[in-house]
Amino acid sequence: MSIIPAPPDESEPSVRLLFRLLLAVDIQGYSARSPRMQLQAQLDLLEALETAAKEAGLDRGTWLQQVSGDGELAVLPVDADIVTVIGVFAPALERVLAEMNRRDARDPRLRARLAFHHGAVIMGRPVSLGPAGDAPVVVSRLLDARPLRRYLTVRPRRNVALIVSAQVYREVVCSGFCALVPAHFRSIRTTIKGISYHGYIYDPDREGGKRNDGENALLTDEET
Repeated sequence: MSIIPAPPDESEPSVRLLFRLLLAVDIQGYSARSPRMQLQAQLDLLEALETAAKEAGLDRGTWLQQVSGDGELAVLPVDADIVTVIGVFAPALERVLAEMNRRDARDPRLRARLAFHHGAVIMGRPVSLGPAGDAPVVVSRLLDARPLRRYLTVRPRRNVALIVSAQVYREVVCSGFCALVPAHFRSIRTTIKGISYHGYIYDPDREGGKRNDGENALLTDEET
């Protein structure tokens, strides 16, 4: 894992408590790929993220990125337009991955999980291991939630499984300014390491706002 810091501002203190939008993304089924396929998936995901960011008018060069082999956790700058990031970037990533998979006939397809949360982040010196605080933990737990992993099983044609924290759902998705429709989100709760997390999974394919019993079992169970 490595840290790609945003451009430094020498006038700022070395340790700060900030409130920022965080994004976490992860490649589905990464460990099942061969080493060569893992490397290609990394390159493809980076290309997809860059393309989706450009479509949304975002500059990924201003994001502090904590990268790992199968994804990244990014802290967005203070002036990031949250409505655009949630409502435009996420659908753009779905379109980009769909096009990449069609164009190159990938097997397995490149599919990803994507999570958003807004909250407190403690930023340390450039040599630190990454952002600390509650927000990075929350967005990482939501990304790893079993219901989100199972979403891509329930919806095999989708390329991105998107989840937002309860706070982002209430304050951004339900604001009336976001391009994503609140009725297309479903509430999930998951318990990881004894702590409960509440999020909303984006499911635009949900017919009539209802789900069947099989989907209910796959998408709302808790894990420990």
